[in-house]
Amino acid sequence: MILNRIDGALLKEMVTNGAILLERKKEEVNALNVFPVPDGDTGTNMSLTIKSAVTEMANAEVNGVSTMAEALSRGALKGARGNSGVILSQLFRGFYTKMKSHEVVDAKVFAEALQGGVDMAYKAVMKPREGTILTVSRAVAEAAVDAASQSEDIIEVMRMALKYGHEMLLKTPDMLDVLKQANVVDAGGQGLLLIYEGYLAAISGEEPVGDITELGAVQTAAVTSMSTIDEEDITFGYCTEFFITNLYKNVGDQDVDRLKNRCNMLGDSVVVVGDHDLVKIHVHTDMPGKILQYALRLGELSNIKIDNMREQHRSILNEEPAKPTEPKKHSAVVSVAAGTGFASIFRDLGVDHVVEGGQTMNPSTDDIADAIQKAHAENVFVLPNNSNIIMAAQQAGEIVDSNVYVINTKTVSQGITAMLEYQPEGEPEGVQSAMEEAKSFVTTGQITFAVRDSNFDGQEIKEGDIIGLIDGKIAVVGNAIDTVGRELVDKMMHEDAEIITVYRGEDTKEADGEAFAESVQDKYDDCDVEIQYGGQPLYYYIISVE
Repeated sequence: MILNRIDGALLKEMVTNGAILLERKKEEVNALNVFPVPDGDTGTNMSLTIKSAVTEMANAEVNGVSTMAEALSRGALKGARGNSGVILSQLFRGFYTKMKSHEVVDAKVFAEALQGGVDMAYKAVMKPREGTILTVSRAVAEAAVDAASQSEDIIEVMRMALKYGHEMLLKTPDMLDVLKQANVVDAGGQGLLLIYEGYLAAISGEEPVGDITELGAVQTAAVTSMSTIDEEDITFGYCTEFFITNLYKNVGDQDVDRLKNRCNMLGDSVVVVGDHDLVKIHVHTDMPGKILQYALRLGELSNIKIDNMREQHRSILNEEPAKPTEPKKHSAVVSVAAGTGFASIFRDLGVDHVVEGGQTMNPSTDDIADAIQKAHAENVFVLPNNSNIIMAAQQAGEIVDSNVYVINTKTVSQGITAMLEYQPEGEPEGVQSAMEEAKSFVTTGQITFAVRDSNFDGQEIKEGDIIGLIDGKIAVVGNAIDTVGRELVDKMMHEDAEIITVYRGEDTKEADGEAFAESVQDKYDDCDVEIQYGGQPLYYYIISVE
């Protein structure tokens, strides 16, 4: 069998196949976590990201590959979770940029689209590291481009690309020492190849790898009239139309394309048409101001028309109009936290919205964006409190109608200290600087257990051992929680230390927490030692030294 073109229906099947394969094997991908601690979530994050894309594709009318690729990009953007999920969403976003003018694509365009995804993903990462999902994606794309120059058969192109991708995956431990020490390949790269295996199964004409119901949460929308839908079903509330006239001399096609991408990120029903003299924009969005702001970079705006579709819906139903929205306040804070105790602490400190999440349950870009919107402020500070959530928070900041300042907090204890410097009426850049500086003085310790046998930095670790980490790196291994905890505190201490805070996890008894804190206070009587309930899963204690 030879395949020389992909249409919209086939692309939809390819992505669905990839999502099913990844969902089935996500725990195997999770198990590739570098450290043997119970928070490996790469497979889960990538699976939830592509499931969001499948949902978006299921709700889109099956036309050409452009329509399906647009839905793929938009859905992945909304559902992106964790660093691996955000990178995957950028791979799909770049894939769409090469597909958007096509009803069907041949081997050459398909390969170029894979390369477009790689280019977009590399740009999205501040400091790209080799030996990761980026490396594997690049290997696949380069092999696809090379194969497409020699063959028009997309099946052959995909087979060659996957062959080279698997070879590169096996080389990732030689590129990253932490992978070699843990004796694993890169989890993100493995997850990506599972998705591409699904692509190959679809284009090869094999039986479907499974049923879409395996993905669980995928919902398809029914087409109905305005008068029979609920207001909550109107995803984007404002029908926004306008013209861009007198375009600036330096504006080119790429700038118009960039604006269209922004519109796709901020809404749906996007139409962008025109030439170098006039561009017409139509989009359904919740952030018309943001779109107008972007458009002003290209030229002058005219014939601006913004209709509130929810208000129109209420009018059809003869309902009372909604009360006017209160003006936005100057600033607000959104924080991510896992555990009822931490959520209460952040609220007591003045956080406006707490997004549930952390290790093993990273919130999506859409979750964070929704919280930012609900904060209803001109300036919103976001505390990710996890290194694997920072990229999703940054991506959320690009699709909301507020000025977003992501504080690069990698732990909840850093977030709490940063929050102490928050000034609601302060100048945003100054507040951001103060919060960033404050969190830099915090050292964070975490105590958990090993989920598998391992050997790291010469330390032999057995499944069930108690592990102490300092700022994410294994520092102590032992058999007893309190013993490991006290040794961990000893390694965290420095001459400027003044405050030690112990946050008790959901599986740690109150009496045990009090006894542990007292033993730390007895040894370091010149420091203030506090014990608080964090309620975090998986970690017996999170310890802050500042």
